Amino acid sequence: MSPQEKLFHLEATNEHVFHGSPDGNIETLEPRQSTHIPDLDKPEERILDGEPSVAATPHAELATFRAIINRKNIPIKHTSGFGTTDSKTHFRVSSPEVLEHAKGKKGYVYVFDKKDFKPYDRERPENPRDGAMEWRAYTSVKPIEVVEVSSDDLPHTDKIEIGNKE
Repeated sequence: MSPQEKLFHLEATNEHVFHGSPDGNIETLEPRQSTHIPDLDKPEERILDGEPSVAATPHAELATFRAIINRKNIPIKHTSGFGTTDSKTHFRVSSPEVLEHAKGKKGYVYVFDKKDFKPYDRERPENPRDGAMEWRAYTSVKPIEVVEVSSDDLPHTDKIEIGNKE
């Protein structure tokens, strides 16, 4: 079974959330302060985003994207992100060079028990929308499994937009 097949199988149970990282030796994830870029034309202008937490997603593909596309694996100045439009997930990187740097890179998807996390919605933190893409734990959490992924496990490149548009 490939790493993505394994992750999609875990996702289908609806009992897990996933966190992507370039580091594969983390025993416990600790809450950290998240930031958000409100204007993609000004990526250097970040704002605090909620309380310190461990961020995760119920979507394995998003965690895989974050496990590969990050500052450690991509040593050039860049931005990246993902979102949904009309219930369709899309991925974004700031330049074609980001995908070139990603080739051959590895990352790790940490699998957690969903019961240890709560849905998070930046615009409605007190009442997150159904189907929240981000879930957060506000205490330390230990993974139940760690799955190594590679650039070959990234979403198909035709699903990755190039440029800083939302």
